[in-house]
Amino acid sequence: MRQLSLLARYLRGERAALTLLALLVPLGIGLQLAAPYLLRQFIDGALSGQTRRTLLVVAVWVLTAALGLLVVTIGSEAVSSRLAWRSTNRLRADLVEHCLRRSPAFYRRHPPGELVQRMDSDVGRLTAVMSTLVVELVAQALLVAGILLALFHMEWRLALVFAPFAAGTLLLLRRLVGRAMPFVTARQTVAADLQGFLEERLAAAEELRANGAARYTLRELEHRQSELYRRARQAAQASIRWPATVQGLSAVSVVLALAVSAWLHGQGRLSTGTAFASLSYAMLLRRPLLNITTRFRELEDAAAGVGRLQELLEQEDPQTHQGTAALPRRRPDVGFDQVSFCYEPGEPVLRGVSFTVRPGERLGVVGQTGSGKSTVVRLLFGLHQPVGGAVSVGGVDLRAMDIRALRERVALVTQEVQVFHASLRDNLTFFDSSVDDDRLLAALGEAGLAPWVRDLPDGLETVLGSGARGMSAGEEQKLALARVFLRDPGLVLMDEPTARLDPHTERLLRPALERLLRGRTAVVVEHRPHLLRHVDRVLVLDDGSVAEHGERTVLAADPMSRFHDLLHTAEGTR
Repeated sequence: MRQLSLLARYLRGERAALTLLALLVPLGIGLQLAAPYLLRQFIDGALSGQTRRTLLVVAVWVLTAALGLLVVTIGSEAVSSRLAWRSTNRLRADLVEHCLRRSPAFYRRHPPGELVQRMDSDVGRLTAVMSTLVVELVAQALLVAGILLALFHMEWRLALVFAPFAAGTLLLLRRLVGRAMPFVTARQTVAADLQGFLEERLAAAEELRANGAARYTLRELEHRQSELYRRARQAAQASIRWPATVQGLSAVSVVLALAVSAWLHGQGRLSTGTAFASLSYAMLLRRPLLNITTRFRELEDAAAGVGRLQELLEQEDPQTHQGTAALPRRRPDVGFDQVSFCYEPGEPVLRGVSFTVRPGERLGVVGQTGSGKSTVVRLLFGLHQPVGGAVSVGGVDLRAMDIRALRERVALVTQEVQVFHASLRDNLTFFDSSVDDDRLLAALGEAGLAPWVRDLPDGLETVLGSGARGMSAGEEQKLALARVFLRDPGLVLMDEPTARLDPHTERLLRPALERLLRGRTAVVVEHRPHLLRHVDRVLVLDDGSVAEHGERTVLAADPMSRFHDLLHTAEGTR
């Protein structure tokens, strides 16, 4: 129950639904308890020769109780399901928001497949708990108490047979509940690891085949599946022991009740109707006790999932900074002051990098693969924090800046463009309905997509993405530029935006790129130096250090410069 206390936070504001459930559950219990009592009246009345009218009245009450129980059951399930979905959807939203605020280091510890498994499977178990389990457990516990009281009222000797059984079952439950949770948690952890493994390997299926790693991947998959089987078997063994014990005790108690009822009826101390009603109560008592023990297995699954979700929500990310300073609305300057950075301890990617970019100036960053070019952009966008030195934008250290305020005024364009399965409008605005059509069309025109938009069947409402209208690589990159035009940021960061384009598409994209960078501060990373015609200055990185820094025209004309060598080498391979 301590593990499930997280749910209380998400049940706030659901007072009406909880009040309605508090009324429906006892009403349903009362109707279940009434049925055997009414049957007793009917049987004894029929055997004693009561009038047909009297028996008809009792039969009508039996039917009314049955229909009432049906209505109450449906109502309880509807209310509890609605309550469960509303509360767990709020939990899902908090989990997604929490994960979206984490740094890339967080995703190295928790691959996407694992996070999806937690948000889907673990939260799904909570939905089941909140929609049926908790309500059912409360109802079954109250039903046990009501049955014992009814049995004592009708025939105390039968009640004495079942009271020790019920008490023993609950004591056994109290002793054994929670014993399986460590095994259940281990099983869920291994299942999440398998999900993450599958997600990563399937995304890289072509690379695995190309590099001959398919057999190794299958061996790793077999190892993880074997571990999941072992953990699942341990969890099942730990969970099944006490439900099986309770079922055995239940069968013994019912046999005893039958024997006592037969003996009392044979002695003339128990009427036929009372014997039938008592046995009905006895069978009814067996059902909630079995349900309680069986359902607690599912409750343990849910509690283990809650523990994993709680761990995820409470996990701090030291690389996620929460400053308060705001970025000036003007075109900001950029500064790196002796910046060092490493993704893994002891493996530096940047070593004492220093440079400045004046407001409205455009800097091109070039270098060999692995020289640290993309890391410069990621540090400026606040995806990482330097391990040494300082990164500043607009004269403000990024560690002191509100990350939301930074990203409202800074745009990042990469070679990978995310196109959602949504309308063109939503893909541009990220589902912000307040942006008017004129601004959207203007941004698309600036990005060079006006003719393409005119040919779309539904204009801005045309659905894009997987399973809908496809886009070429060039169109996707122009869409990314249109998003930036729409935001009109003061600082633009580009990380090899043309890397996946062919030369023809690259030439078509160049005018839109030049329009985007005009009048803005910009840092452009390119692996092809000849594409940096529109920048003012060039920074050449080599093995994480600054090898050269100066005006592009000066460096391009100097045969002794590193940029000149890179430029002519690239032109020679074109």
